[in-house]
Amino acid sequence: MKALLLSAAICVAGLPGAAEGWGNLDALLFSHLTRSGNAEASYWLPNSIDPAQATAALGVVYEHIEGSAGNTTIAVGLFLRPSGGQWGFAGPVTDLFGHDPRDVVFEGGFAMMTTTMPGPNDPRCCPTVPTRWRIDLARLQAWQAR
Repeated sequence: MKALLLSAAICVAGLPGAAEGWGNLDALLFSHLTRSGNAEASYWLPNSIDPAQATAALGVVYEHIEGSAGNTTIAVGLFLRPSGGQWGFAGPVTDLFGHDPRDVVFEGGFAMMTTTMPGPNDPRCCPTVPTRWRIDLARLQAWQAR
């Protein structure tokens, strides 16, 4: 089966019409990936852009760190949906960092994703370095692809 490259993630927070057919993604993501029940931003990165065909997705949320001046944490989780079933939380993905998750490809028990990380001279606010991640979907662990 060919891997499907999604050119854009479905950004849950900003596209009310795009979530149609996916169900309440905010409730699904926030209940499994946040402590507070809400997030500054959330992303749904499925293995198919067609809700009826999707069977796996990475959910990413950025939750505000209470007491900080605008800092957020990142939480990533794998969600699976058996054919015709409901989405279920498979577990949190560890060791993945960065902003603006994108360019997800699912293939052969792994997913690849790009985020933007701070470079050596970047201020903390403004990361500029695209970083590719490889995610083992069985172990729920990510590492930088080289």
